Amino acid sequence: MTLNCIYIDSNPVDRLLFLQTLKHFPEISLKAEFSDAIHAKEYLNYNAVDFAFVYSDLPVYNGFEFVNQLKDHIEIVLLTKEPMDAIKSYEMGFIDCLLKPVGKDRLKCSIDRLIHKLKSTEIINQKKEQMIYFKCNFKSEKLEASSIRWVEAMGDYVKVVTSNKNYMILSTMKSFLIKLPKNQFVRIHKSYIVNLQKVINYTAKDVNADGRILPLSRKQKGVFKETFLNYQ
Repeated sequence: MTLNCIYIDSNPVDRLLFLQTLKHFPEISLKAEFSDAIHAKEYLNYNAVDFAFVYSDLPVYNGFEFVNQLKDHIEIVLLTKEPMDAIKSYEMGFIDCLLKPVGKDRLKCSIDRLIHKLKSTEIINQKKEQMIYFKCNFKSEKLEASSIRWVEAMGDYVKVVTSNKNYMILSTMKSFLIKLPKNQFVRIHKSYIVNLQKVINYTAKDVNADGRILPLSRKQKGVFKETFLNYQ
């Protein structure tokens, strides 16, 4: 199980040491590192990760404030030099709190805990009926994931297209994609998410989803092809 993460730490020396320790864990894929919360938050507005290593003492706003400002939930491993931060981290539901400097063995415990939680959540979700829950026109709605043909960005909303009805939902594309079954739905363009069950065929520039031709961007082409081939 490979987990994608980001790392935020304002101390360059600590950051270098931690990255050296992190190299011992090939199951962790570090997507980006930051020295402040502002740039990290901007990155997460456009990219999804499984978790983040966050130092508590950051410039502008600290690690706890950073987590409170996130629109989408991700698991958090807090790094700190203050033992009392552990209490607040557990109150906020962080997966772990590590005192600097972080040793290899202690980091392994944290990663094992993280993998166990994410695997358990994945198993539970697989056993559940694949239903999508959301609010539309002030009403709570639910849909079988298999009934969704594609999802389309419409300004501050997303349009969920099914054979029987379309739903306008106040959400970002990234946030709605997280609700959908992993590896069944893939973003093919900044404005489109497609249900791989509905894909009939595709070319270098578009995807035929249940008879509707949708654009395939160059940026998403590789991800779409890999996910589609693995889905078959």
